[in-house]
Amino acid sequence: MKRLLAALLLCATGTVCINQAFAADRPALPERIASTKKVRIAVNAGFPPMEMRDPKTNEIVGFDIDLGNAIAQELGLETEWVDGVFDQMIPSLISKRVDLIMSGMSDLTERQATVDFIDYLKSGSQAFAMTNGPINTVEDLCGQKVSVSQGTSLPVDVGQWSDKNCVAKGRPAVQIVLDNNLGQEIINLTQGRAVAAVQALEGIDLILQQQKGAMKMVGEPIVVNHTGIAFRKDDVQLRDAFMAALKMKYADGTYQKLLEKWNISAAAYPQPTINTAE
Repeated sequence: MKRLLAALLLCATGTVCINQAFAADRPALPERIASTKKVRIAVNAGFPPMEMRDPKTNEIVGFDIDLGNAIAQELGLETEWVDGVFDQMIPSLISKRVDLIMSGMSDLTERQATVDFIDYLKSGSQAFAMTNGPINTVEDLCGQKVSVSQGTSLPVDVGQWSDKNCVAKGRPAVQIVLDNNLGQEIINLTQGRAVAAVQALEGIDLILQQQKGAMKMVGEPIVVNHTGIAFRKDDVQLRDAFMAALKMKYADGTYQKLLEKWNISAAAYPQPTINTAE
């Protein structure tokens, strides 16, 4: 990227100059993307504040949407957000129905067998429950019905935690209730079909805010991991272009502003990395 370096040498210090230099020498994109100037992004719009439907307009909004649009704009691209079931997103990516996934997806070692991740947030599996219910500590989850989203890493997280903290100590295992989305989990909690639920840490603050004191966080996260943007393993050119553009969104302050806008500053990740599963 010699033109980029030359442009930076001619500029005064500042993010405006950096953005102008970057725009003058954008990373190369795959021909299918460069020719259409559009990127198709898989999302499951049921995970606030990362991605959700605006109840007034039905448009998909959230942190991922704002950041994904900003990255694409840096690359001179339009975005098409393809809403679908979470556990169908990787199959859709592998079959090339979408170009990437940006939907609060955890970077897991087993997922790296089929996709690459650009990690951009700290995350974790966090339990929450009704304020007036029987769950006050994570140990209280043993033997209880706990709602989690199917197709995510959460059922595995809860199952492994249960084996270690319940079964291995002679207590009954957690009874995992599989749901399609957060809305179903909230209904199960309020109607007593589950006594607790587990969601990604970055969404908990908004959930509790929306429930106006009816629900509470329970203990510390049972698992800590990273959230990543997923790409096909053979799509290195697109992955690297997104990586370069995401670094620009860090440098110009967009990333931090969006963390603050969506109230997830606690999930800030210092610099994007590739395949940093823990």
